[in-house]
Amino acid sequence: MDEHVLNRRRVLLGTGAVAIGGVAVAASASSASANGDSGPSGSWVISRKDDPPGDTMTVTTVVSFAAGGVLISQDISPAASPFTGTWARRGDGGFQGTMWVGQPGPAGPDKPGLTVRVRIRGSVRKDKLSGTYQFSVFDPSGAVVAHGTGSFTGHPIEA
Repeated sequence: MDEHVLNRRRVLLGTGAVAIGGVAVAASASSASANGDSGPSGSWVISRKDDPPGDTMTVTTVVSFAAGGVLISQDISPAASPFTGTWARRGDGGFQGTMWVGQPGPAGPDKPGLTVRVRIRGSVRKDKLSGTYQFSVFDPSGAVVAHGTGSFTGHPIEA
């Protein structure tokens, strides 16, 4: 395996990159909004996988869609740092969102390190959530040092 792929895997696993999960919220997983648009709500367990040439390991993640557009995600197997961000309905069960996470720099927790942005697009159909994501890893200067895409599927977490 070449050094670039090895470094990319270390970066992605170390930061929880491409995570799509988080803290549970008290809401029906497939409830409709007040204006009648259906879409995600509550928390979901998903399986996600990067597209080749990325790491093809399947990761289990919890993703939570909360009122006010709050999006929280965390890989749980293997475990990683949580991502936070925002999401919006796209109509007919569709949604989109953007999440971010950062990590300390190599010189310690008070020094800038890598940041990761994940953009998701998906839909909910009959208690099944599915979609795709794009991620970018940025160095402290803001330059992209890695990027990729992947897909996910999941089901609601029952209260």
